[in-house]
Order: sequence, then structure tokens, then C-alpha cells
Amino acid sequence: MRVSNYLCYKADTILARVILLVLLLAISGFVHAGQMGVSPSSLNFGSHAVGTPTAPMTLQLTNYSHNQITVTGVSVSLSEFTFSGPALPITLGPGQSMTGSVQFGPAAAQTYTGRLMFTFNTGWKASAYLSGTGVLTPAPALVVPPSITSQPVSRTVTAGQSATFSVAATGTAPFSYQWYENAAIITGATSSSYTTPATTTSGSAAVYDAVVSNSAGSVTSASATLTVNAAPTYSLSVNPPSMAFGSIAVGANSTIQSTLTNTGNANVTISNVTISGAGFGASGVSTGQILAPGQTAPLSVTFTPSTNTGVTGSVTITSNATNSPTAISLSGSGVQPVTHDVALFWSSSTSQVIGYNVYRGSASGGPYNKLTSTPVTTTSNTDNSVQAGSTYFYTVTSIDSSNMESGFSNEVSAVIP
Repeated sequence: MRVSNYLCYKADTILARVILLVLLLAISGFVHAGQMGVSPSSLNFGSHAVGTPTAPMTLQLTNYSHNQITVTGVSVSLSEFTFSGPALPITLGPGQSMTGSVQFGPAAAQTYTGRLMFTFNTGWKASAYLSGTGVLTPAPALVVPPSITSQPVSRTVTAGQSATFSVAATGTAPFSYQWYENAAIITGATSSSYTTPATTTSGSAAVYDAVVSNSAGSVTSASATLTVNAAPTYSLSVNPPSMAFGSIAVGANSTIQSTLTNTGNANVTISNVTISGAGFGASGVSTGQILAPGQTAPLSVTFTPSTNTGVTGSVTITSNATNSPTAISLSGSGVQPVTHDVALFWSSSTSQVIGYNVYRGSASGGPYNKLTSTPVTTTSNTDNSVQAGSTYFYTVTSIDSSNMESGFSNEVSAVIP
């Protein structure tokens, strides 16, 4: 009886140890079916958007026994979990493993717990626990394609300046931009505005537009035209650039005409006219006078020497021209004037007379102008009012005691050198 009780006690102890071993294997992640283990023993997929699958998570099934075991099947308790692995059945020798993967695809916003179960030819089963939570994600926002709200505006600039074109659009941001010149892409022009390099007249009439894009589409702006005007040129010329008056009698004067011309493409404003050199003067051009492109203005320069010496000088015109000041060189000499007179002699009248009147004309035959204020009593007279380079014609009349004047005498002429 004691032996029998002892044997029963031993049997119960062995059974308890076996049960404890099975529990320890299950807790450690190896639900053994003839020493077959699944690692890891649980897969937690965390929170994931409803309606989309997660990335696969892998697990491994290993034969820890000393015998070959055939994996005959695999199943999951919930359709939200799917297993992928080698085709079954598959036989694993001692120490061999097979690898598979599980994905989680929640169908609703809730927490899911399930189980992955392997079956073997031995009748045993091995499993891993599966968990994950489905969450709702906001519906994607509606993306509105861009539309232009502010078109590029045509620009007019002067050569050397730059021009800026801009465009504005509405729709769903962010936008991307690409500018074009004459339908060709402008490298690097990818913002809402574009500024050209320094322009030249060869770039005039170029056409610019922009394409604005977002994830929903693109739109092309209206075209804008660039006009490049030539840079203004301010230029003033004078003709002749120098004046030589030669020899002028002291007290006399001589005038030479000059012409100022605006040879640029912008208005030239005269700010000052100055004269240097004794005896020189200028007229015709005034301070503040404006000459339009191509316009001319006469300039008169006069030389009136006061001494019998050589004189040099200049007329200087100050303006906004790039070649200002513009100068005219002047030269001339004063000479002592040469005086001339004409000595007249005639025969006395055969009649009784009290004197004679002398007449002078500039053309033969008259008309004549009387030179004597009162009759001269002699038969000679001197005309000292003649001018060099002139020809004069003279005649004489007689006056009797009754103050009666005779007719004109014969005419004589005098050429003044």
C-alpha cells in the first residue's frame, strides 16, 4: 500500500513538472508542439490608419526537437491580420527555421487582438499573439489648381537698366513658378517675380510669361513685352570751332556767324555762355536756352579792337552735354585806321560870284549831296569824310551876289583805296 502511494506521488510530481515546463515555454514565447517555437511570441502593430495595410512584421518558426517536423498549415483568427510565408506543407529538420511576415489592415477605428496559429503533423500547435489599433485620418483636402490673379505688365526701360515682371495666383499652395523669355526657359527664374539683367537695345521687344503650377495642375500667364530705349546722349557741336578775324581797324568791328547743333538724342540745356579776350563779344545764345535733338541756334561773335595789337580769346558754352564745356577759339588783330581825303580844285567862274558849293554822289550822274554848309570863297576844297574802298563822284556850283546858284559843273570821280 505504501509502495502504491509512493508511485502515485511520483507520478503526480512528474506530471506537475511537465505542466510547469509547458507553461514556462508558452510564457517565454515558445508554444511548443514537440519543441516547435515561434519568435517573437507577439506582434503589436500600434495605431494605423483605417483601410491601409501596415508594413510587414517578421516572425520565425524554429524546430528545437531532435526530429523532423512538418508544418502543415497556418491561420489567423482575424481577417485584419494577414500572413505571408513559404508554401506549406514544409518540413523542418532539427534546428531549422522558417520565416514569415504579418501585416495589419484595420477595417474600423478600434483595437484588434488576434492569434496566428501554426499546425504540425504531430497534431501540436504553436501560436503568436497579434494586436493593433485602427484610427481614422482626416480626408485629404481638396487641391484647387492655380489661376492667375495678377498678370505680368509690359515694361519700358532705358538701356542699362533692369526690368521686373511679376505674377500672382490663387489656388492651393504651394505653387511653383517658371519664367520664359520668347518661349525659352529662363534658368533659375523660379519665383513669383523675375528681374532681368542690365538691358540692351537688342533685347527690346522680348516677350516674358510665367507658368504657375501646383499638384492639381498649371496655368500660363499672359505675355508682357519689354521695350528698351537707347540711353540718352547729350552732345553739342559748334561750327566753325574757331574764328580768325584777321586785321580790323581800331574802333571798327567785324562779325562772324557760328552755329550750335544738338547732335544727341536728348535735350541740351545751355547753362552759361562766357567770352574771354579783349574786344570779343557774342550774342544769339542765352542762358537757359534748350535745344531739342537736331535743333540749331545761331551764335554771332563780334571783334571790336581797341588797340593795334593781336588778341586771342574764346567763347565757352556750358551745358548738360557730355562734351561740355564747348569752346570756340578766337583770334584777331587791331590795326590803326588809315584816313583818306579827296582834294578838289576847279577853275574860277568867269562871272561875278561870291562863292561855290561842292556836291558829292555815290553814283555817276547823281543824285548828289551838298558837302559845304556855306559857299566856299576859294577854288578848292577837301573832303575828309570818305571811306576806304569806296568811289565818289563830285561836282561844283557857283553862287552870285543875288544868291542865285548855277547848274552843276562837270563831274569828276575819286576812287578811295
